[in-house]
Amino acid sequence: MDITQKSYRFRIEPDAPIATLEAVLAVVRRLNIELRSLRVSAMPHGLEVQLRLAVADEDALTLCRMRLHNLIGILSIREMPALVASSAGASCYQLAT
Repeated sequence: MDITQKSYRFRIEPDAPIATLEAVLAVVRRLNIELRSLRVSAMPHGLEVQLRLAVADEDALTLCRMRLHNLIGILSIREMPALVASSAGASCYQLAT
């Protein structure tokens, strides 16, 4: 079985960042997508989030991105070729498997 991986990068508005991040993780979990890594960096106007996801069916990743676009508090999702290294001085948390 071939595994497809994609990395998404987006900003979360500062109004309710933890609730929004929980909603993002709920979307990933409901679609049975493997969370390979998660980076969250504090920015002046909210949080910057980088997700690396993996799944056998690429359609699940497309659906995931569409659902993330519909979440309140998520700003412009970009697909990245790989996780971008965090900038110096920004607090960063990473969950990696």
